[in-house]
Amino acid sequence: MSVVPKQPDAPMTRRGHLKLLDGFRLEIGDDGIHLADSAQRLLAYLAIQGPSPRTAVAGTLWGEVSEERALASLRTTVWRINQLVPGLVTGEHRQLALAAFVSADVTEFAHRVTDRPTDSGSGSQALPNLRIRELLPGWYEDWVVFERDRLRQLHLHALEAAATALCTGGEYAAALDAALAAVRGDPLRESARRAVILVHLAEGNLVEAHREYQRFRTLLVDELGVEPSGRLTTLVTERNGDRRRGAPAPTVPVPPVPVPLFDHLGGGEYNSVVQGQYGPEDPLPPADFGGGLPAPGLRLRGMQTPP
Repeated sequence: MSVVPKQPDAPMTRRGHLKLLDGFRLEIGDDGIHLADSAQRLLAYLAIQGPSPRTAVAGTLWGEVSEERALASLRTTVWRINQLVPGLVTGEHRQLALAAFVSADVTEFAHRVTDRPTDSGSGSQALPNLRIRELLPGWYEDWVVFERDRLRQLHLHALEAAATALCTGGEYAAALDAALAAVRGDPLRESARRAVILVHLAEGNLVEAHREYQRFRTLLVDELGVEPSGRLTTLVTERNGDRRRGAPAPTVPVPPVPVPLFDHLGGGEYNSVVQGQYGPEDPLPPADFGGGLPAPGLRLRGMQTPP
């Protein structure tokens, strides 16, 4: 069987962009490229994981078949992709990678979030996208679910950090917008609620801070049966010197109710009369009925009454 030598691919002169947030889309120049599901998953995997060994890619994307068949499916998929977009997937040293002329929105987003300037005077230019976008909605592979949660956490942290920086710089409206976006992304996230409360307190809006705290506390109790942390409660209650306002009522231990020594077979007159002379927390006085025996009509609690 003769082997046809592989012709060198024509150099790609147009830039490409791979979009994975809010759904899959590959664009080369101004054109959208339609790909089969297997090709979409291969490109998404390489964009998320970076250059990867062929065996790792095949085992992840075709894990339900043997290694030999998985590698064969991988080779076929790479060939079909490069037929549509020459050189889109490169392979060197038993590794696969996306070509350098293709950028991916997930990579750009991660770099933009992690490389944000840390000085508080960066202003609203450092504000990330207020809408939290979902990575590949409808995809449920483990490597997608893990990366989806990672990007979501990065976005939430970026919003909270932006809210803090903007609040420090006195840009309260933008700071509140960023903090509320983090709350929308995860209503049960205490650090997001804390960012909102801090903006209200910085503006002197104590009532708004208490309202936000109460909304969060009610949601936590209803959804999880837990209270906000003591740190958040202290932030709200001690800002104006009132430890009670906005905080849950303290739990006061209730003393045990004393158990009387005697039961009255005719309706408990002894207990009611004697306890009327003593406080509800005081033990009943010892009864003296002569000879240490119960008086007629009384019996020790737990004593069996003879027939």
